[in-house]
Amino acid sequence: MLVDDTRIKIGSREKVLYIAFEPYLRKIIYMMTFDVANTLTSLIFIKRVRAICGSNIIILTDGAPYYRASCRILNLRHGVYSIEVRNLMERIIEYVKDRTKLFDNYIPCIKDGCDEEHAKMLLKSIIIMLNETWINRRVKAKEFIENTIPMIKVIKHA
Repeated sequence: MLVDDTRIKIGSREKVLYIAFEPYLRKIIYMMTFDVANTLTSLIFIKRVRAICGSNIIILTDGAPYYRASCRILNLRHGVYSIEVRNLMERIIEYVKDRTKLFDNYIPCIKDGCDEEHAKMLLKSIIIMLNETWINRRVKAKEFIENTIPMIKVIKHA
């Protein structure tokens, strides 16, 4: 399991986005946002990933100390990924960042005290789109968009 984090902007606030990617399944398993990146937030994230994938996983990261500490607390095996794997993970992160940036530029949140629910839905849709089109290439992007767009409900802020 590859795990990494990056900073993204949601509205005017900067958040840390954690991403778990399973290279053998070629899928993003889980994404989650926090205000900061530290041992506590990585512990919460890795705990959720462990709940999804089971406890017999190896967490491969970029070597940040908070991942090592979290894996030690959860009794999970930890390793640092190679340059080639790092390039793959950075490519996935860049894809997600590009999509969130485009969304925020064209449909910004203007509500005071936003609960960021729209951002969570956006991240879920990015996972589905990335897993089904770009990574697995099972569905062509045009077909995916044509079949999915009619099912998406428009949500308005009050």
